[in-house]
Amino acid sequence: MDLSEIVAIPGMPGLFKITARRNDGLIVTSFTDDKTQFVSGRTNLFTTLDNITIYTTEDPIVLKEVLSSIKKDGTAVPDAKDEKALKAWMEKVLPNYDKEKVHVSDMKKLAKWYNILDSKNLIDELIAEKAVGEEGENSEAKKDLQKKESKHIATKSDQGSKATSKPAPVRKITTPRKAT
Repeated sequence: MDLSEIVAIPGMPGLFKITARRNDGLIVTSFTDDKTQFVSGRTNLFTTLDNITIYTTEDPIVLKEVLSSIKKDGTAVPDAKDEKALKAWMEKVLPNYDKEKVHVSDMKKLAKWYNILDSKNLIDELIAEKAVGEEGENSEAKKDLQKKESKHIATKSDQGSKATSKPAPVRKITTPRKAT
């Protein structure tokens, strides 16, 4: 699983896995109660977790790295109601976070999201994906796929067809946003 498959929907508690996409919204499954439902893009906003960053005194850090550092730190996530404990926890996990831009409500969301993802053992999976990408195993698979595609294109053009068969360009599917 990837963070681009997980969404946060304002006004709806918890996190959701994208099950299917439609032109007018998403079909999502809740991580908390495993209920699947349609959420309209006309009335709701969707935020995929791969687009979330946390402000630091230097450059913003993506959520995946923050979740990884929380897992490596190993300290228990404090109760979301205790603001002092949340601030101390955030200071320990991400010492250079921007204290003016990162509010207590953001820390509460982070703590809740981490607990949800950790209860489903998705944090370990996300960290494992990062390690596989660094080793280069993914790049070898991509090279093999490119070789196969180039052979496929060459055999079609050798057969005398006028149009060369190129793979369709990859389109990023975006969800509709709420009109204001």
